[in-house]
Amino acid sequence: MPEKPNPFEELDELIERMNDQFGELSRTFEGGNVLSEISVDVADHGEEIVVTADLPGFAEEDIDLHADEDSVTLSAAAESETADDAHYHRKERSHQSVSRRVRLPESVDAAAATASYTNGVLTVTLPKLDPDAPGGHEIDVE
Repeated sequence: MPEKPNPFEELDELIERMNDQFGELSRTFEGGNVLSEISVDVADHGEEIVVTADLPGFAEEDIDLHADEDSVTLSAAAESETADDAHYHRKERSHQSVSRRVRLPESVDAAAATASYTNGVLTVTLPKLDPDAPGGHEIDVE
């Protein structure tokens, strides 16, 4: 006699698939913010490394940028303005913050780095360190 199908197995499979899909969706909306990670391009232009990052919705003063010899750290935080006398039917724009550390493919001169921000796109230009230039401090062995 054939085994009867168990309707609860099908229900368990459906619930498992839904959990997987909602898990992916919840990672997209980290902390209630749609933008959870900064998208970047890292390009080698011969004498310099150029990091281009999408930061839509932020003002220039909202962005913090730190560079060292082997990485760049980008972060931005902004709060939307609200009117105290307004009656909101929906309020989703409250606080948005993002941060990302990007490792660079070569050593760069962080002190000579430049950055520009136009139309929501941050461009960081980092001159490469000369591999033949003397680095560090020479110590005589006695």
